[in-house]
Amino acid sequence: MPSANAAPPWLRRQEDARRLVETVARLKRIHVYEAEEIVRVVGERYKRLRPRRPGKRGRIEFELKRLETVFNVAYTRLLKAAEMPPASRMSEFHRALIDAFVGVDEYEAARRAVKRGLSLMRDFWNQYRWLIATAESPREAARLRKEGSGRILSVVRRLSPRLRLLRRVRDELVRTHVVAEGLPVVVVAGIPSAGKSTLVAALSTAEPETAAYPFTTKTIIVGKVEGPISYYIVDTPGILERPPEHQNVIERKALAALSALPDVVLYLFDPSPERVQDIDDQVRLFDSIVNDFAERRGAAVIVAVNKADAADPEAVSRILEALSERSPERLCGEVLRISALQGQGLQVLRERLEECIRSRTPWLFEKRLTLSHSS
Repeated sequence: MPSANAAPPWLRRQEDARRLVETVARLKRIHVYEAEEIVRVVGERYKRLRPRRPGKRGRIEFELKRLETVFNVAYTRLLKAAEMPPASRMSEFHRALIDAFVGVDEYEAARRAVKRGLSLMRDFWNQYRWLIATAESPREAARLRKEGSGRILSVVRRLSPRLRLLRRVRDELVRTHVVAEGLPVVVVAGIPSAGKSTLVAALSTAEPETAAYPFTTKTIIVGKVEGPISYYIVDTPGILERPPEHQNVIERKALAALSALPDVVLYLFDPSPERVQDIDDQVRLFDSIVNDFAERRGAAVIVAVNKADAADPEAVSRILEALSERSPERLCGEVLRISALQGQGLQVLRERLEECIRSRTPWLFEKRLTLSHSS
């Protein structure tokens, strides 16, 4: 039987897109309650309970009802967290994103801990409901109810960091745009404030928030470009050129997108006097992205020098000189000069993107053509 890696590229893309869509749809139906929320709701329901009948048996039944309420409220809400899907069933992008900001191992450990907690809560419920039902006095039943309730809620409280982690994962993945149509994907990369968000907003349907200071984009933003060739364009958070151990969560999200999404990497250089890293650092970051991500994934690379309207001429010369020493086979065409803010050079960039996508991902168009003929 052929391995999954032997499948044609369009089929792998289709399967990954299906998993991405299914994961987001599933997560939208899940609310991961944090421990404090569960304890608060238990307390609210608990206070509303009243005895239904007088006498010894009525008091014992009341204590049993109080324990049942604690168990039902805590268990049903904790059960929501247990519905979080395993990373192995997610798309490559979602797995990379989870690994970037919490770690896949930590995520799976949290899922396992919640399932163990549910099993322990069931054991406490079964044990204490029998003890209360056979109690000889209301006082004994009240003591057992208090003890059983405390043990159930202690499970919830011990799971607090695990539930918080699962909540973070759920919220982060739901915010990711669903790249689900099997279209080519262009990932825009570069240092903070290189103009990535401005460019993505100018070319596509995306409306990212932008500002004139570093680290504006804090998550993955996806726009769609419609035209002779339609494709997704992904705005990633800025990355500083520095060792991996010094990269923050925001930078690791950008690297997750670069590792799992692109057919084309569009790298933006910032030659403006206000750049947050020097040209040498930007060149090193470019080499790292090409070597560690683009080549490994088989993605094409386009380079654009942004902010041409406010560029430092010496900085532009240093960029062009550095790139002239790189193999031209690594790039899809010559270096472009653009201004995303002023719209300068964007039409040429659009044409370059379309040419590059068509030449580097012919299988996407061959498959689409086959499907249209067969329909």
